Amino acid sequence: MLTKEIMGGRVVSCTTRDTIRCAVSKMYAYNVGSVVVVDDLGSPVGIFTERDLVRAVAEGLSLDTPLERVAKKELVVASPDEPLISVANKMIEHNIRHIPVVEGGKVVGVLSIRDALRSLVALEATYP
Repeated sequence: MLTKEIMGGRVVSCTTRDTIRCAVSKMYAYNVGSVVVVDDLGSPVGIFTERDLVRAVAEGLSLDTPLERVAKKELVVASPDEPLISVANKMIEHNIRHIPVVEGGKVVGVLSIRDALRSLVALEATYP
């Protein structure tokens, strides 16, 4: 099973200049656990997740803090043609729950741990 077969096609993103407040508003509006942080050309440069929000609140940061200050910059990505098991292993290895799917330098989707687990369970259920 390939990543492109199960990834979420809607990409919720913010720019590096957008604030934590903007990211949280989008996460709430689209019912997602992360936003991809992009540069002015739309290329992914980071990710902001629910865990990052918890950290920011615990550190007393303002919700008006720009994402460039708080988003994870060690971006782990997947390819649309990458096998799901490979992407799942990346998620385990890096202790992450959301992984942008990138093709040609642009984000074409996001795979969540829920997407991966749901697909792996469904695949397992098809085998006796």
